[in-house]
Amino acid sequence: MSRLTNQIRQSMLNTVLDHAFTAKQQAADKNKIAAGEKVYTDIYGPYLIAMESLPKEFLPKASSFYIAIGGQKHKVDLSESRLIGKGHYDRYNSGAKLYVGDEQVAQEFMKAVEVVGDIKSQRDQMHREVNAVLESVHTFKKLWEVWPESKSLLEKFEQKPAIAILPAVQVNRLNAALGLPVDEVPA
Repeated sequence: MSRLTNQIRQSMLNTVLDHAFTAKQQAADKNKIAAGEKVYTDIYGPYLIAMESLPKEFLPKASSFYIAIGGQKHKVDLSESRLIGKGHYDRYNSGAKLYVGDEQVAQEFMKAVEVVGDIKSQRDQMHREVNAVLESVHTFKKLWEVWPESKSLLEKFEQKPAIAILPAVQVNRLNAALGLPVDEVPA
């Protein structure tokens, strides 16, 4: 019967959460980046030809920049490094643009940010709940009793005891040496 150590519990917790949330998180992040690309095009699109015509390294390149929507700062992530305005990569600067919040591009970006935040909140909630279950048991046997559905995902963490391999013994030679089997019972 294997015991659950804190290290095993942590690995199991990460496995369960990754199984449940990694695909959702990646999809939400991809949508947020797509919305960020639209924001980039909205801000820099009319000026891209002029920006690219400037001397090399005149403007910084970054894979993210900051904007403000309705007075709140937001980091906009891009799929690759692109030319941006000086200081737009700095959180403490005024940002690339101030959106009121009713613009279509700003609303799409905020929806994508909200989905990412919701998934993170769900993962945090499940972290607490799964951790409580894992902390309540001390052995794999008890875990399988309490939460049998998790066995298919978590049984890889259980260390099976090594079975001692006995030396190969020739049973026929032993039987002959000991006079087995006994046909008659002595009286």
